[in-house]
Amino acid sequence: MVFNKKNQSQGLLHKGLLLPSLLATVAWLCGAYLIVEHIVTPHNQAQVQQAARAQGKIFAQDVESLLAERTRQLQQIERSEQPLEEQLKTAQLPKQSRIQVFSEAQIRVGAGEKPTLNFALVDLLKRTRQDSQQPLEILRTGPDNSWQLHNAVNLAGQQLLVSQPFAVLQTSLETLDKNQGQIQLLQKFPDSIAQPLWRGGQGSGFSHSEAIPDSYLQVQFSPSPAFIQQHSLPLVWINLTAGAGLLLSLLVLLRFLPRDNRAPWERSQKGGRSESEKFPAPESQQDALLADEALPQGLASAPSIAPEALQQNMTNRAEARSATKSGKPQHPLTTEFPPHVFRAYDIRGIAGEEIDEPFAYQLGKALGTLAQHAGEQILLVGRDGRNSSALLSNCLMEGILDSGCNSIDLGLIPSPLLYYACAKGKNTSSGVMVTASHNPAEYNGFKIVLKGRPLSEEKLQGLHQLMQQGPFKSGEGSNREQDIKDKYIDEIFNNVALAGQPHLVVDAGNGATSVLAPRLFEQLGCAVTPLFCEVDGDFPNHPPDPTRPENLQALIDKVAETGADLGIALDGDGDRVTLISSSGRIAWADQLVMLLARDILARNPGETIVFDVKSSRSLAQLINQYGGRPVMWKTGHAPMKNKMLETKAILGGELSGHIFIRDRWFGFDDGIYAAARLLEIMALREQSLDELLDSLPQMESTPEILLPVEEQEKFSLIEQLREQGNFDNADINTTDGLRIEFSDGWGLVRASNTTSALTLRFEAENKEALERIRKVVMAQIKKIAPTVVVPNWELLN
Repeated sequence: MVFNKKNQSQGLLHKGLLLPSLLATVAWLCGAYLIVEHIVTPHNQAQVQQAARAQGKIFAQDVESLLAERTRQLQQIERSEQPLEEQLKTAQLPKQSRIQVFSEAQIRVGAGEKPTLNFALVDLLKRTRQDSQQPLEILRTGPDNSWQLHNAVNLAGQQLLVSQPFAVLQTSLETLDKNQGQIQLLQKFPDSIAQPLWRGGQGSGFSHSEAIPDSYLQVQFSPSPAFIQQHSLPLVWINLTAGAGLLLSLLVLLRFLPRDNRAPWERSQKGGRSESEKFPAPESQQDALLADEALPQGLASAPSIAPEALQQNMTNRAEARSATKSGKPQHPLTTEFPPHVFRAYDIRGIAGEEIDEPFAYQLGKALGTLAQHAGEQILLVGRDGRNSSALLSNCLMEGILDSGCNSIDLGLIPSPLLYYACAKGKNTSSGVMVTASHNPAEYNGFKIVLKGRPLSEEKLQGLHQLMQQGPFKSGEGSNREQDIKDKYIDEIFNNVALAGQPHLVVDAGNGATSVLAPRLFEQLGCAVTPLFCEVDGDFPNHPPDPTRPENLQALIDKVAETGADLGIALDGDGDRVTLISSSGRIAWADQLVMLLARDILARNPGETIVFDVKSSRSLAQLINQYGGRPVMWKTGHAPMKNKMLETKAILGGELSGHIFIRDRWFGFDDGIYAAARLLEIMALREQSLDELLDSLPQMESTPEILLPVEEQEKFSLIEQLREQGNFDNADINTTDGLRIEFSDGWGLVRASNTTSALTLRFEAENKEALERIRKVVMAQIKKIAPTVVVPNWELLN
């Protein structure tokens, strides 16, 4: 009986059936998956998207018809030949609308009432004088800063401003069929992000935006789950078919199961190899042992090259750091330079390992060659205070000279002084700064300017290729030293006017501004308390990064201790700045750009202002409010500079502290000059930094959050998040990473170009919305990268 049970069990789990069964299961499951993934799902997606586009067009036509009556009424007023007073008495006007009449002389900020003219309305009226066919604009105006519909009409040398509460249109929008999905009304001005005006219904996944003709308005439709199900093929039949096919396959396999036809006494004998198979002959054993012994004997007799290679490598490194009788280092020829140090907008890596003397020498030869091809015969060279910068700078200049190009050694300076020299130079506008900016002490690198533009992205990759393959120019260039610190200080002294004697604490972080910054602010008339203003390449007090709250604590404490009016934190090479108010409040760079924008646009309405994807949504709104043109762009000093040159922007800024001012200045990122201009604003307004910050729109936000990841994975993680992330009905901006725009806030995930990390930031109208958005984004990050360590951002404050 025992034998029979054992035999039955073996029959059910027969090894001849197990593998085919597994293969059949895998085949049917994979087949079902492939059909669903590559046939059904694309078909469903295409069907849903096609239906969503059609529905979006219907909703857009509905909104267009709602606005058509308003347009017709305004056209009747414009075409009528009756006197203005009679028209206003007899004409049919949009519901609850208010009409104001302005002559050309009356069009100015503050004129009129309910609403009074702001910069945006003044701009609308002026544009209408030039071209009467101006679309409807929905703006926040009036004493309650509410949304209102505005049109301007030319009439008999005068202009009519027709204003109507948005609530009138909203009442009509509520009648749209919201069961189909989520309907959003957006307004998108040229070179600006879309602004949500109204939202109704619930939807997710694919969204379609349909522009309303002759307007800045768009209708965005996201289908509801019911809409998606209605326009999709059901998957249940495919799953049932796969299950039935698998069951049938298993039944067929059972029919082909081999039978044990041996007699009972044969089954009781254990099968196995013959004695000759189990135990080889003595001669075979000996042959095997000899074969086994041959391998180590061969290895032992082979010449060992590891010690000599190691010794040669040590000799080469020693020769690279030694000097010849002429005093020049001997740099071994090499074409192996790590590609990952050529980042998006500069070169940066570990000093002595990835960035060493041969690297700097070869870079000098390549840059000298490029400069001469560009028509430049001189390269300016500056360096920061890092321990490796002096040696790298010397090797760089040696390579420049060996290419036949000349160099000017500016010495130990902040990066803005190199940019200043390039902007003011009569014989050259090209240079190289040896610096790793805000990175820790073990790093170093190079920032490159060629013909007044930063070398970045694909041009840096081309530079890498040139360093490895050549060809290089050759010759004997000449080098000289020049000190431009006094000229730079005099330029700012003649540019900025301060009143009184504000008390400052300047934290240079032991970086390149340690001597220059306190001296400049003292010359402007400030009382300066220096903090960590001794150049020290080890950065013993804190890393030279003023965007990290933990690096600002000593400055906050010093401001409180001394009763100073302001604290100024600069990074390792002086192109970033963060300010601390007298109460210890951190003023992030996007807030500083708001203060500068408000001041600059008051004198230069209509100008463009560029800001990065990490900046507050309030910044774009403020720029619009004061009559400017907001442009959101990629993070990084090089992309920002190039975009400012492209758009002729008057101001630019990044959350990381890079602020670019072209109003009365040269448009490069300069933390020292930006701080001086903000001091000027405080003096002109007779307000403290706390009072100025209180006058700005108040939003809940996190600081910049860094999520450490592997260097080679960070860009692929962003791509996976873009393809696989589910952010419901959010508007995804992919200018730089993913900026996920919700109606009440936003979240950002992008790959850092200076560190091995993902950069995150969140902002919302209140704390509840901030936490909701943060959880949504972090959940999607965790889905694609389960092992990533998520810091508690509240501990960063």
